[in-house]
Amino acid sequence: MWWLLALVCLTASGAGGTPCEEARMRCAYRAGCGAALNNYMYLCNEVLTKPISSCPNECGHALIALTSTEEGKELMNCQCEDEYCLEAKQRIDVCRPLVMRGAANATASCRLSQLICLADAQCATALRYYKELCRSVYRGRKCSNKCLNSIQILRKQEKAAALQACHCDGNEDYDCPKMQNNLARLCFHKHSKNLTNNYQRGYEERHKKHHPQVVSSASSVTTFSALFILCTFFMIKQST
Repeated sequence: MWWLLALVCLTASGAGGTPCEEARMRCAYRAGCGAALNNYMYLCNEVLTKPISSCPNECGHALIALTSTEEGKELMNCQCEDEYCLEAKQRIDVCRPLVMRGAANATASCRLSQLICLADAQCATALRYYKELCRSVYRGRKCSNKCLNSIQILRKQEKAAALQACHCDGNEDYDCPKMQNNLARLCFHKHSKNLTNNYQRGYEERHKKHHPQVVSSASSVTTFSALFILCTFFMIKQST
């Protein structure tokens, strides 16, 4: 199960593992892992560029999403080859408690669930079609047959499992409670179980903050950024 992979990165020693450059290349040239790697670089930039005392939620989520891929798991176990890589690993260690909490949660936040899906090429494609074909649902108008079909296809994706039971926490880049309610009402003719007073209360206030846009498909990783990631990536817990 992908949740357990996040724990692997916390105990991986990297000794005798694949060289990080080789592991990075394998990840970067796979659509799903490449997108997850780019998101990790972007969302964890603050952690990787300056000392901080706590890990931003978006960075922790990007880490969990990356370790949900086979190539990302290999990258987490790779053998660090220079001091820059080791230093980056030490910096990202601040995210270890957040990753452990995320891995222990039975139900993910919708933001994290989306990142998990985007880290898988097939799931990312299904999610893209869902977003395109269900726009009228978000607007509260209707649920078309094309939308229903895209939902069924999305539900068949292994990495979309968490999306079906995810909860809104205000960290999404869209009005999550509104979408869940409209889906339940228009597509399934029932009230959303997730749309409780707890989610509604204060949601708009929490949602006012800026949400960085994540990468939805793998793009080319520059030599610098790729090296930047791989160094950080070997990250968590190589106790001495």
